[in-house]
Amino acid sequence: MAALLLVTVTACGPSGGSDQKSLLHERVFIGGKTDQPGFNLHAAHTDRGLEVDLANYLGKEIGFKSKFHDVISAKREQELKDGTSDLVIATYSITPDRKEQVDFVGPYLVTGQGFLIREKYKGIKTEKDVAGKIICTVEGSTSAVAQLPRGTTLHIEPDYSSCVDKLQGGAVQAVFTDEALLYGFVEQYKNSKHPLKVAPGITSGLINRYGIGLPKGHTADCKKLLRALRTYLTEEWAADVKVQLQALVHAYPGDWENRFRPDPEDLNRYSSCET
Repeated sequence: MAALLLVTVTACGPSGGSDQKSLLHERVFIGGKTDQPGFNLHAAHTDRGLEVDLANYLGKEIGFKSKFHDVISAKREQELKDGTSDLVIATYSITPDRKEQVDFVGPYLVTGQGFLIREKYKGIKTEKDVAGKIICTVEGSTSAVAQLPRGTTLHIEPDYSSCVDKLQGGAVQAVFTDEALLYGFVEQYKNSKHPLKVAPGITSGLINRYGIGLPKGHTADCKKLLRALRTYLTEEWAADVKVQLQALVHAYPGDWENRFRPDPEDLNRYSSCET
């Protein structure tokens, strides 16, 4: 009897493949970057952006209300491990190293990387021109470990809004990160004293795929999120991108969907579960 009981208990435990308690309860706490225009910008007590639209859609489909709080790039894995966030939706690129620590559903957007500069700045016209420049990026991001030309000086900040402040003040010559993210700042600063642009024709670093992060082992939740994300990409994604990332759409007329919309097959390829 004792041996039989031990086998039964073991089969019901994690090694038996059972799922953990659902994260998708009535209110879901989401770690986000609330200073990133186009994706998630908190202002006047309101969150606005593509990732906010995505979270609201997922909540409507699955049955929860989302509550965002701010998280920096370097702390995203820890937020999920210690339970501070149920999910992380924060321009969170899916990488093999990160998948060893947390699970992902996605991607919901694909982007290359580029350089944000002042609109009138002429010092960066090719990738070789980056050498010798001071380039700002963010701790804990894929951009911080990307290969840049030798002689480049990296200036590290905790978030991209701080990098953009440095760029506006002339302390750095460019901000380096995902192209889609940079276009949000282009839109935000288009009427400023120093309007910004993405350096044309220059790509560097990685192709990044943004995913929804969740703690390890929540297979049922993963599958629910994945099914809802598939529907979102078909039904709502294009309309939301047009509204929230207008500078990106303007930069690639007729081609922005091909560049930034994920291939449907990528959802099973990069997610931690399949549907």
